[in-house]
Amino acid sequence: MVELIFIPHELVEKVWIKVEPDVISALERSGQYANSNHIKQHCLKNEMQLWILWDKENKDEKYHGVVITEVIQRPLIKVLNIRIMVGNGRENWQHYISIIEDFAKQNGCDKMELIARPGWERVLKQFNYTKSHVVLDKNL
Repeated sequence: MVELIFIPHELVEKVWIKVEPDVISALERSGQYANSNHIKQHCLKNEMQLWILWDKENKDEKYHGVVITEVIQRPLIKVLNIRIMVGNGRENWQHYISIIEDFAKQNGCDKMELIARPGWERVLKQFNYTKSHVVLDKNL
């Protein structure tokens, strides 16, 4: 059974080798606003949070994906931004969004947010997420 496991910043180094390929891939599809080392450094400093999707019972493939979150204090609200959420077998772990929401509440966040590929709109609709904006970009 796949679980969502929060990785404390002190343990980021130990699991980074496993999550880095997915982080790199996600960043490549996100306009490369950062590289994997930038994300790693933010996680080590506890400025971003690292979560892994892990199946303790599967002896062949334990790792299933990675989530990177960031708590952002804005002038009037505090939000938890899901920076990266990628993995295989999404149907087996997508409901764990509630764990991240609980983490956000525990950290005083007023709102969840994410900039995601279009398919996530359909997936997260069942968890009461709505589209409020669309991100359009152009490389110069």
